[in-house]
Amino acid sequence: VCTQSREQKKIIQKYLKETGCAHVIDQGLDRFKLHDFGFRGVSSVESAALGGAAHLVNFLGTDTMPALAMINKCYSMACAGFSIPASEHSTITSWGREKELDAMRNMLEQYPKGLVACVS
Repeated sequence: VCTQSREQKKIIQKYLKETGCAHVIDQGLDRFKLHDFGFRGVSSVESAALGGAAHLVNFLGTDTMPALAMINKCYSMACAGFSIPASEHSTITSWGREKELDAMRNMLEQYPKGLVACVS
């Protein structure tokens, strides 16, 4: 997981630079460009903790609480990652295809500042 997320981070940084967004890297916001929702697809809490901790070597966005707990226990880090407001598949699809734009608008109205993740 750590190796994969490092490679993905390099790709993200490359295209941020190529598209005129190097300031995102300078501000450290590139560390929020790949959010970890990995707890949903693993076999155990322990797997979520290990994979989530590995992800946090390269990124700061996570919804994997066991990773944060493990890092705190093993390394005495109180806060190794952060969550952001995020939609979920059912919350978007419940609006219906014809109202997907309204669903996105609603997310942005609810969270007008800072980072947000929207399923589309």
